[in-house]
Amino acid sequence: MSTNRTAKPPRPLAFVDCETTGLDVDHHDAWEIAVIHRRPGHPDAEYLWQIRVSLAEADPDALDISGYHKRFAVPEGEWAIQIATDSMPADRPTPPGQLMVDLMGILDGSVLVGSNPAFDERFLTKLFRQAGVTPAWHYRTRDIATLAVGHLYGQAYTLTKQQCDAEPYARADRLLENGWRSYELSRLMGVEPPKKGEAHTALGDARWARDVYDAITKADAFYTATDEQLAEMAGQALSRTRGDAA
Repeated sequence: MSTNRTAKPPRPLAFVDCETTGLDVDHHDAWEIAVIHRRPGHPDAEYLWQIRVSLAEADPDALDISGYHKRFAVPEGEWAIQIATDSMPADRPTPPGQLMVDLMGILDGSVLVGSNPAFDERFLTKLFRQAGVTPAWHYRTRDIATLAVGHLYGQAYTLTKQQCDAEPYARADRLLENGWRSYELSRLMGVEPPKKGEAHTALGDARWARDVYDAITKADAFYTATDEQLAEMAGQALSRTRGDAA
């Protein structure tokens, strides 16, 4: 009897971020939603929406941090708008039904990835349930901060085995003694956090989450490159060196 099993294809990933009118999902709403959808064999696809929501219970600090009053772009008379991104050529008004169809098509079966994606999941779940739709994304989200901490302790485990010395664990403890600060963890993974103007925007934060995730889960391009690609990298580095010397 054969024991071979057909390998399941990897699940799509959805790097998500929501800008909201506050932190309490019972009283606040998501007004900006970004999703970067990654399917095996396809380039990442970026999606961005803004939604007209009630500000009656909005937290003024939350609106200021996310730049709501400067960035809200939904035209008068429209409920929502899909904003142009690298994957979408132009803005377009989006009625409620179309937004839910679009989100279901992207998120169903996907794994949500982000910086504290449980927060975004709560607001997305609220939006789905208000529309009478049951969310169907994967039940387990992936938090880039948790992944980064696991990466640091994974390195400590390997180095301790190699050196027969537990100092790498102490080093990881010292790095994290002030808590799991996402921007500090990002830098430890070699990724600069979003700059002013990009931070606390849904698409800027979704792109950042993707970059940190990739820094942790993907091998450096140097180790996966072909000989031709390595030669091109060397040529580019040499050109930059000569330019700096000049």
